[in-house]
Amino acid sequence: MAEGGDTRWMLKAKYGIFMHYQYRILLGYSVATKPSFPDPSQMTAAQWNQFVDGFDVKGFAQQMAEAKVGWVMFCIDDHYFAWPCAPNQAFSDDTGYAPGEKCARRDLILDLAAALNAKGVKLICYFAGLNGYMKEPKVSAGLSDGTPRGKFNGNTPPSAESRKRRLDVLREYCDRYQDKIAGWWFDGLEIGSYSEQPNDWGTLGSIIRHANPSGVIAFSYGSNEQACIRKGLDDFTGGDTWSKQDLKRLTPQRLPAQQGILWHGKIYCGNVYHGQGDANQFSDPELIDWINTCNRQGGVCTLDWPFDPKTGLLKDFGFTQLKRIAQATKGQGARIAAGDGTE
Repeated sequence: MAEGGDTRWMLKAKYGIFMHYQYRILLGYSVATKPSFPDPSQMTAAQWNQFVDGFDVKGFAQQMAEAKVGWVMFCIDDHYFAWPCAPNQAFSDDTGYAPGEKCARRDLILDLAAALNAKGVKLICYFAGLNGYMKEPKVSAGLSDGTPRGKFNGNTPPSAESRKRRLDVLREYCDRYQDKIAGWWFDGLEIGSYSEQPNDWGTLGSIIRHANPSGVIAFSYGSNEQACIRKGLDDFTGGDTWSKQDLKRLTPQRLPAQQGILWHGKIYCGNVYHGQGDANQFSDPELIDWINTCNRQGGVCTLDWPFDPKTGLLKDFGFTQLKRIAQATKGQGARIAAGDGTE
């Protein structure tokens, strides 16, 4: 297994986009709503497949190309309710859900990777399946969570059998997508919440790097999300945030990345967390200065704007702001100022 993915392209690309493509988010629920979660009865296979089938991959890829986006981090699943947006036979076999009943019929990840790669944009997959799905008892039982985690609280490691089954789900995705995707961003991990066995981390890395030796890996982990799980395993920091940030403080110099991995900051730019909202919450100069500052200090940025649940396209107010930011940070004037006059 090759140690470490190649993050040089991320530094060159400067910034990317995060898409919270999760069923509960599409229904308008998030940490900012009351209640924060839908009743499970509100989520049906028919509606989920309708959402996934309606995602306009070509239109979305065109938006990303116009906005000079380097990467898209896109959710395969949801940390609480699963609902993968791509088929997975291992998941279906273990949970008892027929294909299309929980996993979407369409392989949205495969379609999206093809559309983005054709535009020179890379796809990084969000995956919560290492220790998530605690609000779906049938899924948790099928993945053999057992009793150590109590009522699926996600704060203690899944059983050894559960870890094996969860890795089988991940392996199926890795083997299918290989280098069509550029890497993985794993959600919801803290000390002891996935595994206390060092060999489990090595197995995880082997699965990913066997399929794509240069794939980059990050874990949403640590008190300030700038931690490193295991030297040689993760390549860039999770960088996650859950509230409006003071961008003057969210920088590589103020919050250094641990163990020399790539510093990464992730923020939301709409006025509601999780890809929702009806207005921008930052001014253009604020975002431009933050991206440029983080890049100068050796870091990269991921931004999250509201999108239309029916099509997956960024809403107009966010997309137009993103294009202005692209012009300021990657346009000809920006390159000339940096000593690079190339188009």
